[in-house]
Amino acid sequence: MSTAVQFAQTTYLNELHSGFSVEPTGVAPVESAREQAALDVKEWSFPTPRDEDWRQLSLKPLYRNSFLQADSAEISRDEISEYFLPEAAQSTIVVVNGRINTALSDTSALPEGCFAGSVKDAPGFVIKALEAHFGKVARYAKDAFTAFNTAVLADISVVFTAKDVKIEAPVHILHITDARTQAVATAPRVFIYGELFSDATVVEDFIGVGSQIYFNTAVSETVLEDEAHVNHIKVQREQKNAFHISRVASLLGRGSNYNSYTVSSGAQLFRNEPLSLVDAENAHATLDGLVMVDGNQVSDTHSTLDHLKPNCTSHQLHKVIALGEGKSVFNGKIFVRKDSQQIDAYQENRNLLLSENADVFTKPQLEIFADDVKCSHGATIGQLSDEELFYLQSRGLSKKTAMQMLTYGYALDVIENIPVESLRAQLTQLVADFTGNEAVAQV
Repeated sequence: MSTAVQFAQTTYLNELHSGFSVEPTGVAPVESAREQAALDVKEWSFPTPRDEDWRQLSLKPLYRNSFLQADSAEISRDEISEYFLPEAAQSTIVVVNGRINTALSDTSALPEGCFAGSVKDAPGFVIKALEAHFGKVARYAKDAFTAFNTAVLADISVVFTAKDVKIEAPVHILHITDARTQAVATAPRVFIYGELFSDATVVEDFIGVGSQIYFNTAVSETVLEDEAHVNHIKVQREQKNAFHISRVASLLGRGSNYNSYTVSSGAQLFRNEPLSLVDAENAHATLDGLVMVDGNQVSDTHSTLDHLKPNCTSHQLHKVIALGEGKSVFNGKIFVRKDSQQIDAYQENRNLLLSENADVFTKPQLEIFADDVKCSHGATIGQLSDEELFYLQSRGLSKKTAMQMLTYGYALDVIENIPVESLRAQLTQLVADFTGNEAVAQV
């Protein structure tokens, strides 16, 4: 690699940041975090394969492109109507290029004392939560992408659930990147807070419009007080020419329950970093994921379940379906800290290869510093069963249809847990469309 290319790579995010015009939010804790993040972007270098956590992922396709700051854009309801969820008709936030579009959003169904909307309109009790936790849950030490998101964010989508309240309808945050006229970079940010004994379901859905390439750095932070429950679903179905790098972080209180489900089928390059800090007794965290890659797509999941207190449980099932020349990387870490006894943690990574040219790299990890725990992890890589395919074909099904049925059954473990019926139906169709690819017939 030449000296010129090395310089362009290591300073890439700093140079990109210098071209952004930062919009003030008017919220003191956010502005303070942005100032520090701007300094971090200048100081921290762009990751390379020499960094252990980035060893299997080349970012050359990203840093060889230049992007402009995404401006406000006009999107009509008809253009995105297929993505709306009927259950969230009055609990939807539409975010276009990182900014909330109030004309397309409707959160009128939220109970009293709850809030869903822009941080710029947040009431005092939301600001208080931000002062205590914003920018601290993601814990992005040396992570230049999270620092970049914090430094350039244009708005924050906030979901706040009040004490003893259950939000019956799912809160749907629809993130749209408009790349119809130019290559753009966006930085969506979400802050979810659940007070004592609260309960909510939040769906983050990422899509793109237009044919230009774009770069999306997305960060979400969830904070749960004691006995709070949140289902957090992230669906990444962006354009195949997109770059999507994200961190999904959560901090759990005593007896709380955080269930995270990530389904990804889009983007040329997708990097997701789930981080769950199980920081109080009797808390539970679930970090499940389903990844589908095809063509030259690359997906990289680096997850961390950090057990900081005793008497907690966690579960992680990460499934991959790889077709064509798709590549998937999984590195799942479970930490059990000293004196964190009576931990029950389970982690499994299953990979289904539907092509001889697909690649899968998997590295489950356990680091245990306590002696009274029950922890297990494992990884499998395989193909569809010839016997099962033969059985279905002997009953009159085509090979492609048989593969679709078996692949959907494989993906069901993640999809069936999503507590939004219309979204489950959309994701079922997403799996069917993926396995209906013409390349399947060549397997």
